[in-house]
Amino acid sequence: MTDSHEPPTPGAEPPVFRLALREAPVPPASPAASSPIPRAGPTPHAAESGTPSAPSRDQAPDVAGRAGSAPWPALASVIAGIVMAALAVVMPLRASSTFLTDVTQLAAFCLTFAGLWLLTHRMGLLSVGHGALTGFGAYAALHAVNDFGLPPMLMPLAGFAAGCAVGALLGIPALRLPKAYLALLTLSAAVAFPIVLRQLDGPLPVTLDSEFIPPSWTGIAPNDEHIWEFWVVVAWAAVAFWLLHGLLIGPIGRALVATRDEPTAAAAFGVSVYRLRLAGVSLSSGLAGLAGGLMLIPVNFNDQSLYPEELSIKLFALTIAFGSTAIGGSRLIMTVPAATVLALLPVWLVDRPGWVTQGGWIGFLKSEFFLYAALLLVAAYARSRRARSVRSYDA
Repeated sequence: MTDSHEPPTPGAEPPVFRLALREAPVPPASPAASSPIPRAGPTPHAAESGTPSAPSRDQAPDVAGRAGSAPWPALASVIAGIVMAALAVVMPLRASSTFLTDVTQLAAFCLTFAGLWLLTHRMGLLSVGHGALTGFGAYAALHAVNDFGLPPMLMPLAGFAAGCAVGALLGIPALRLPKAYLALLTLSAAVAFPIVLRQLDGPLPVTLDSEFIPPSWTGIAPNDEHIWEFWVVVAWAAVAFWLLHGLLIGPIGRALVATRDEPTAAAAFGVSVYRLRLAGVSLSSGLAGLAGGLMLIPVNFNDQSLYPEELSIKLFALTIAFGSTAIGGSRLIMTVPAATVLALLPVWLVDRPGWVTQGGWIGFLKSEFFLYAALLLVAAYARSRRARSVRSYDA
């Protein structure tokens, strides 16, 4: 916390770039491998003598604390990955076909939330139209199979490509303007998409001209195709998450954070802020399009009723709520609880008609939109408490 209060010196790097330098690998034969990079710049004595200075006493607990707490997030991620892998193997063999179809859509929605998380928490931008981008990916994937004969196992790639293209078209004009224009433009896309889809496809729904028949080597019966569909969607989602995680922990991920926190300093260090943001918006939209292509696998049709404008608002609200550092943590794992609420909460309410049919204040408090509002209020309160604690610590 001491770096943010130090006065800038000529030639000194901003904190985010000093962090990147500290994390950068050093070749073993390099002279810098034997001397650590100073945390806040060398002292005059160290500059004259050529030897690195020892860390001050007040810096030692900070370094020790970070070193001691670093393995815990990694361990939690490994445990969460093992638990989800076990569920992906065991649950399809025991769950009903209806519930498994809902969970398959949940796994696809995780990719939409991953795109929104990248845009909101890594880049500091806002989008209120990822529901429309998901629907456009589904539209492109369906017609790639029906009209161009693309193998159905590859149709999510068509959704990803279409999402990237639409995201780039939206980002080219919006990113040259203040950040609020991207949110307004994507909101307009969310409102217009159902109307445009009805004009393009005519009478809806449009059925996919293919089936996902489980191969014989899987041992799955032909009437249990929902198990095979679940595994296909989970495999696509796992590969996409693995690639995204690898991208974000590297130089590109740090550059995205730099464009969010210090865009002027990033540009001074040679980062093309506009192009990197445009690539990030395109990737975020591509993840939503990939999710749309995967959603066709369990349902095998496309309809405007699947992607109303309310879907985009729910996606945005849950990303903000579960992306809070107090609720879900500003990590990629927040996509799982957010997608769980989005996919399973309406099913839970439908299975309990007496819960939502009560009148007056009781029925209002049990409504779906009130639950979303309550999540946002809790997230905002937790965020404000964290901000106050940080300010009091800095003081």
